[in-house]
Amino acid sequence: MEPFRLLHPDLVPHRRESLRHAASMLVQMGLDDTVLSAPPVHQRLARVVLASSDVIEWTPGYGVQTGHDERFGIVRVGGDRGGVFLSGILIAYLDVLENAARMGTSVSEDSWRTLLWAPTALFDHVLRRPQVGMTVVTPGPGTEHLPHERAQSGQRLYLALMQAVRFAVSGVVRAQDDSPLVEDCVTLATACLRAATVALEFARDVGAGRPLPIVETSEHRFLWQMISEVRAAVPRARFDQFAAALRRLNDVYTASPLLVVGS
Repeated sequence: MEPFRLLHPDLVPHRRESLRHAASMLVQMGLDDTVLSAPPVHQRLARVVLASSDVIEWTPGYGVQTGHDERFGIVRVGGDRGGVFLSGILIAYLDVLENAARMGTSVSEDSWRTLLWAPTALFDHVLRRPQVGMTVVTPGPGTEHLPHERAQSGQRLYLALMQAVRFAVSGVVRAQDDSPLVEDCVTLATACLRAATVALEFARDVGAGRPLPIVETSEHRFLWQMISEVRAAVPRARFDQFAAALRRLNDVYTASPLLVVGS
């Protein structure tokens, strides 16, 4: 698989206003979350366009690669933060969908729906769109055996979704005086955590049953640092949902120091 561009953690946007221009541009080009339900030929074309520097401005070589970046073919970049952030999430989803179509998956229909809801929730949040229903078609059985690509695409999506969690949690903390926005942000964070859990389940769905390598991302550390502020900022019911999503992620990825301590 070709290198996957991901923002340096320090460049992850904090406010939805910083994503609105990029989101609107992608909608106008037909390259928003709706592309994830498009026919495969359109998805392949969308991936090529999203990865093009002619569409998304990015600056290579930002920061130092970590061991897990090298393992999963990730290149940290700067540039158009909103464009890189949103296109990276969509590219990661498109790679997962392609792998699932070729290899099949044992991920349940409910979990698949949870996985695919997060990008729609993100675009809804950024563009203030009304929520609508969605149709999810689970992948067929597949005929190929691509365990390396499966693990890599699942892990890449997991890391991209954890940046989305970071974005949403930053919104919770920064919007404490705006109760509707706080609830919207924590709801998005919860949706992305749930989707990140499914992404890890997908990465493990190779038949071997071996545990994932231990990776403590900067997003883990950030959430651990912010968990008390989230608890103080949001209604109890919303926080309980957020905490339950963290515990579920902990069940799948028990080696994470954040999830052991923060849940």
